[in-house]
Amino acid sequence: MIYSNKESDTILSRIQKSPDLPNLVAKQIIEHIKSGTLKPGYKLPSEHDMTKKFGISRISLREAMKLLEAKGYIESHGHRGRFVKWSGSPPLESTIEDIISIDHNKIWELLAVRRIIDSEAAGMAAEHATKRQIAVLKKFKTGAEKLGIQNIVSTREGGRLYARFYKDLADSTNNTIYSHLMKSISSLLRGALPYSRQKLMYVSGVSDIFYKHHVEMLRAIEKGDKEAAKISVIEHIDWLDKTLKKILK
Repeated sequence: MIYSNKESDTILSRIQKSPDLPNLVAKQIIEHIKSGTLKPGYKLPSEHDMTKKFGISRISLREAMKLLEAKGYIESHGHRGRFVKWSGSPPLESTIEDIISIDHNKIWELLAVRRIIDSEAAGMAAEHATKRQIAVLKKFKTGAEKLGIQNIVSTREGGRLYARFYKDLADSTNNTIYSHLMKSISSLLRGALPYSRQKLMYVSGVSDIFYKHHVEMLRAIEKGDKEAAKISVIEHIDWLDKTLKKILK
């Protein structure tokens, strides 16, 4: 059923100036959808009306609409306009990404979890990884070099290399329980990757830094240096924490 857009005309409010305008617009609309104020089938106002309501440019609005459509909250019907689509719980990965895009503080909680779990996994891998498992971990390095080190953060393929490294790291612990734990959590962590990549991709030299950090991890694991392996992961997470805080502030 298609509803009139009178409700959405009256509930949208002006956005304060911010470098993160598209996410702020998406956040407001998502909150209205999840609260039930905007129901499935409701038509959003026209681009002209929404730019006036939010006090933003068409470019920022269109970025927000692309974000909402990619997450499954709205759908475009061409000349008929954009309509609310979401009618239940999105996939778990999308939920994590939504939480972080709406509440930036949640990313610090996520990094705190990674700091513990991933660093311990690196230490365990340094102690227990086989030569075959180390060779698999090294695929991150060869894959990054083949892709182009400068493209690690800016491309989806680079994101897949990054996620794959931590799956392989889980296997390299040779601890079945810990591996299952890491892989269960990794489905949640993957939901944050698109958000983090979007924010980091414009940081100068970011892909080179990612490459350097992971080569250091690999070196420590291959040497069997448990403490160095743990420290290298913690340094990577701390760098992410510091850099993202600078961006978001």
